[in-house]
Amino acid sequence: MIPEIIAEFGQLFAIARVRWARLAPQLHPELRGPDLLMLQTIARKGPITATELAQLLSTDKTLVSRQISRMRQLGLVDAVSDEADRRVVLLSASAEARRTLGELHAHLSESYERRLAGWSDEDLATFRDLLHRFNATSPVPEAEGPAARCSARQAAEQGERPAIRPPL
Repeated sequence: MIPEIIAEFGQLFAIARVRWARLAPQLHPELRGPDLLMLQTIARKGPITATELAQLLSTDKTLVSRQISRMRQLGLVDAVSDEADRRVVLLSASAEARRTLGELHAHLSESYERRLAGWSDEDLATFRDLLHRFNATSPVPEAEGPAARCSARQAAEQGERPAIRPPL
């Protein structure tokens, strides 16, 4: 059963990569598929540090830094120093990126509504709940250094418990 599930995820990820590559230039002509994934993550999780972003996406921080630099030049990502620790730079999607991503998400919602049109409300709820349950078990590496302190402070400010690192 697990090999079949892995195969289905492989198919899903392949479709997603093609979709990101196709949709990215619609946001900006110089945007590529991996940029779109990163920008969507920044919009959903931001403000976020480059270290946290690299860990969420399981990507090298130097690659993230290069992509962020380019997206900042394109006006898609804003960066500000954290007030509590000026060494920490917080990234967020620009107003233009949020507007364009909103249009993109509306288009994607229409596509998903068509694909799921024959599903019952019960099936949709089960699908959502199972995806949520699966995603909730996914380990997310923790940030280290100043970025980790910033993350812990932000979590506390939002009434969340900061992630606790297990002993080594």
